[in-house]
Amino acid sequence: MDEAWEVLTLIGMILFMAALFGGCIWAWRHVKKRDDRSPQQREELLQFIESRGWSHTASFPGGGDRYCGGPPLPMQGVNIPIWDYTVGEFRGRAFCCFEYNTRNTNSDGPDTWRYNTVFAVTMPTSGPRMSVERPRPFDKLNARLGEFFGGGKVVELGVPEFDKAFRIIADDEAFARSVLNGYLAQFLTSDPRAKDQPLRFHGNELLTWHQGRLRPEHIDQKLNYLCDVLDHQPAQA
Repeated sequence: MDEAWEVLTLIGMILFMAALFGGCIWAWRHVKKRDDRSPQQREELLQFIESRGWSHTASFPGGGDRYCGGPPLPMQGVNIPIWDYTVGEFRGRAFCCFEYNTRNTNSDGPDTWRYNTVFAVTMPTSGPRMSVERPRPFDKLNARLGEFFGGGKVVELGVPEFDKAFRIIADDEAFARSVLNGYLAQFLTSDPRAKDQPLRFHGNELLTWHQGRLRPEHIDQKLNYLCDVLDHQPAQA
């Protein structure tokens, strides 16, 4: 009986190690595929941008300064560089998209880069800062400590389905309620894209972002989502 138990334990350990190793390999390949970009892929991106008649700037020192104040950029900064800065018009709205990349210094190996792609669509009016994301642990505590927008607060709409699915951090609670009550809250709750695409209202622009490189197949998808959000926003907000 003891021998059988030892064999089963050994088999279990082997299977666990194999699953752990396989998971590490999968994660490594996923990150590599997400963050790598070959010269051919870059050329395809540039051709796509040119075909749309948009403007492209390879690097823009200081271009990230105006988008500080919330993720994925820092709360504040000066002369923050961005890459592949692209501007144009989409569905009748001015937009820009770009990469914001940070270097991670490793003392025991080569430095690595963390890539983020940001999309921003211009809104008709400007308003206070506000973010709508998936909830995270300690949101309310972090808000009280001033880690959001230098003192922004967690806002709950009182709509159980929405409040369970999303976290609102806003400078101005009245503004948050005027924007999200009604059609927009219903849209975000029902649209599956909202689960994986955070939103940040920043001045007169609406932003979303994701980890990874700027790729042609993402541009229409992200811009359509932002435009759909704005189409559901109350006119008086």
